[in-house]
Amino acid sequence: MGQCVIIAAAKGIAGIVEELIFRGLLFVAMCRSNVKSAIIVSSVTFGIGHIVNLLNGAPVFDTVCQIVYAVAIGFCFTVVFKTGKSLIPCIIAHFVVNASSAFGAAPADMQMFGVIATVFLTVVSAGYAIYLAVRYKDKLLEAI
Repeated sequence: MGQCVIIAAAKGIAGIVEELIFRGLLFVAMCRSNVKSAIIVSSVTFGIGHIVNLLNGAPVFDTVCQIVYAVAIGFCFTVVFKTGKSLIPCIIAHFVVNASSAFGAAPADMQMFGVIATVFLTVVSAGYAIYLAVRYKDKLLEAI
């Protein structure tokens, strides 16, 4: 159990660092010139950044699934950050998502669960981000 807590803390801290890099630095820097491009680039680079997990020995299928839903979650976090003007909700959510993954490692034979989880995370994240983007369209397109 102690090792799980350490892994959860490390993954949670990685989430904090990713939020600071992708939303706090990249998005803010790009947002000054083009908000739409900043949202897209921040979200896609966040997702693609997870390809590094292949270097840590993660299976290709799992990594591709993670990249897909990370783009959607990155889109959601970017819209939440832009409309709410605070990185705190994104940091908290990212910390929880990453830390909780330390306790839910699925056996390799549960690939279908991975597909279902990927579809669920992608649809919920992208759906919520689209809802926020439509609801707060004027606020979203303002430069920072």
